[in-house]
Amino acid sequence: MSTAYLIYNPRAGRWRTPRLVDQILEILAHPEQSIEPWPTRSPGDATRLARQAVEAGAERVYAFGGDGTLRETAAGLLGSDVLLGTIPGGTANVIPIALGLPLKPIAAARRLRHATLLEMDVGRCGSEIFLMQASGGLDARALHHLDPVQKRYLGKIAVALAGLSQWRKYDYPELELSADGRSLSASFCAVCNIPYYGGRFRLAPAARLDDHQLHLVLFHGRGRVETLGFARDLALGRHIARPDVEILRVREVEFKAPPSLALQLDGDAMSSALPVTVGLAEDRLRVLALPGAAV
Repeated sequence: MSTAYLIYNPRAGRWRTPRLVDQILEILAHPEQSIEPWPTRSPGDATRLARQAVEAGAERVYAFGGDGTLRETAAGLLGSDVLLGTIPGGTANVIPIALGLPLKPIAAARRLRHATLLEMDVGRCGSEIFLMQASGGLDARALHHLDPVQKRYLGKIAVALAGLSQWRKYDYPELELSADGRSLSASFCAVCNIPYYGGRFRLAPAARLDDHQLHLVLFHGRGRVETLGFARDLALGRHIARPDVEILRVREVEFKAPPSLALQLDGDAMSSALPVTVGLAEDRLRVLALPGAAV
């Protein structure tokens, strides 16, 4: 019998985590596989526990939590043959959406029993990895000012409130970057590994999990009115037609300025001195996905 591990964040989202963990363990266990629950207690724990699972000879590791927990778990598994199964338990749950999974934890656990292997590209920003995107601009500034307690209890409402607060006072500095050696600038930029952003919004519609490319989304607009227009058009799926939006297929992006630029990775604020380089990791991640997830 093989042993799999369920790494979970007891503080993620607003789910009744202890009760759900018991149900998820029951669903995922079968005669050839036992499941051990491993809770995280502090940032970085999911990476450490995932590495322990690799050393213990696990064939599968399941991660139950928000996109941050999934990213940390992936960091510990990258470069190994261990399969990662993702179970949504956070605020936005973008990674499970990209993998074709339902957003309710119990339903996702049941579907994982019938999921298949997908080798997924992984982004790298400096020394950190990301599965979704690395972005700089107003969204990252908002996440740097997001109250984690409010996020836990209010979920997407807390994120929206932080965004509204920063939108009122953001000064839209010019972001300087280069993409595959080409100098560029914008007021917002996102290096995307998947189509989705902030939920089911398709920020980079042509991006795929497994196309060996990154997609760079640039917004050149300035000011609160133009930003609201961009957000509206993103929600309606028509932002790519805007004259102040540019999307490029890239292999490497370097964020250069301003020095105070705020960055975010997969919904978590990131502190990094510029310049910082964004590209694809050498290794791919083995994940459990439903058919059509890469599209």
